[in-house]
Amino acid sequence: MSPADFMNETHGSTNSAMPAASVTPAWVCWVRGLLGVAIVGAGYLAWVSIHNGPVAGCGPTSGCGQVLQSPWAYWLDIPVSVPALLVYLALLGTTVLLQKRPAPDEERGAWAATIALAVIVAGAALWFVGLQIFVIKAYCKFCMIAHACGLAAALLCLWHIPLARDPATPMWAAGSGLRGVPRAGVASVAAIGLAGVMALAGGQLLVPRKLNVVRDLRPAGRPVAGQTNAINGTPGEGNSAAPTPASPQPHLVAPRQLSLYSNAFLLQLDTVPMIGSPDATNVIVYVFDYTCSHCRALHPILIRAQRRFGPQLGIVSLPMPISTNCNPFLPPQSHSIANACEYARLGLAVWRAKPAVHGQFEEWMFAGARPAPVAQAKEYAAQLVGPDVLEAALKDPWIEQQLLLDCRLHHINWMVSEQPVMPQLIIGDAISTGPLNSVEHLVLLLNRYLGLTAPPPPVSGGKVRPVSDVDDTFYDAKSENLFQAARCGPAPLRLRPGGFARPDQRDARIPGFRHCH
Repeated sequence: MSPADFMNETHGSTNSAMPAASVTPAWVCWVRGLLGVAIVGAGYLAWVSIHNGPVAGCGPTSGCGQVLQSPWAYWLDIPVSVPALLVYLALLGTTVLLQKRPAPDEERGAWAATIALAVIVAGAALWFVGLQIFVIKAYCKFCMIAHACGLAAALLCLWHIPLARDPATPMWAAGSGLRGVPRAGVASVAAIGLAGVMALAGGQLLVPRKLNVVRDLRPAGRPVAGQTNAINGTPGEGNSAAPTPASPQPHLVAPRQLSLYSNAFLLQLDTVPMIGSPDATNVIVYVFDYTCSHCRALHPILIRAQRRFGPQLGIVSLPMPISTNCNPFLPPQSHSIANACEYARLGLAVWRAKPAVHGQFEEWMFAGARPAPVAQAKEYAAQLVGPDVLEAALKDPWIEQQLLLDCRLHHINWMVSEQPVMPQLIIGDAISTGPLNSVEHLVLLLNRYLGLTAPPPPVSGGKVRPVSDVDDTFYDAKSENLFQAARCGPAPLRLRPGGFARPDQRDARIPGFRHCH
């Protein structure tokens, strides 16, 4: 149906003030159906985002997980599904207004709103699809369905704009009795829609989402409750008020023995996986999941940072599976990541069986965007330590004991920091959650919370890269103080071949990883 035919069918003569009743055009029904699907998809994602719940069939290592965990899933720190839902609902509302057959001047106003909203929907769909294809290089099925339906609905609306036959038809002249939208009016309201799309893109580019949150728990910074050694309850409903220590307060209580949360956790440093030496003068704790994309990006950063600080820094590396199959501290409704338990057990078993090759195993596990299949990982572990030795280590009760301790520590960090995001870093009396952008980002945290001063950055091209030029942004969630070193960019960050500080660990080859934000 052409726009002219649409005008004759639905509105009658262009000079008619009040058209006769008519049946809803088929294209309007299609628009409403497509918008209905988009509204359901955006509404579901908005509800999940508000409640910090899991997305069905969308684990952290899936394409969906990579998209929803990226900074592009937010606009001005708001999940993009929220404004998307509002725009879809508004566009659906304009079709209802048009169906009520308003007066000519009111009709042009309704069409002006329809055009502007349709341009926003179409532009936003193209923007987010382009981000998934060219920047994130991963795809969210819920997002793609919503964008596809929204784009189709917007194009249908724009195709059926009833253009005024008379070029002199005024846009907003009340009481003229003339129907249709002048071409100049279409251009002007479309420009408003394009401005909305530019506001969307500009907000994401200029005010990127800060995925890393640092919770400063030092008593001097903020009053805290009295400490306790109780480690009970889960973050689920009914357990949020369980008593917890006020601060990790990590400190050595004996040679190679680290205390956390007022001796609630005692880590014997020569019996747990570490990056660096157990005799390091400063120790931080790293809680991660092999399947977590942010954890995988952080691993080479930790290795490089430890190499820069040398004997000043040791990093306890504790695998913590995001799965209710072996983690009793996760809320029952949590999304369990497939094989997370198996990967964690393999990592601990390799360490238990032969600590000298644990670094090599971790290097292999963290290579690529996602871990290798479990069978392949087990085969590689068997090559490193021997099949019989590996099987014996997997049956060692220490594996399950250590796994439970790691899960409890993650749970307490979650309760204290109020941030469920992985990975977790305990740095002094601060808990960092979420990804870090670079080594310099971690260096800033180590300086702020441990007082460590890093050696000069590596020399590149005969010039030392100053710390002020690093691609980092982080903030303290409680004090809301913003520390910005520089801008984040989309360019890939290549890591030079490096290794571990410990002499019993082989050189680690880091293939590089994508700069997050």
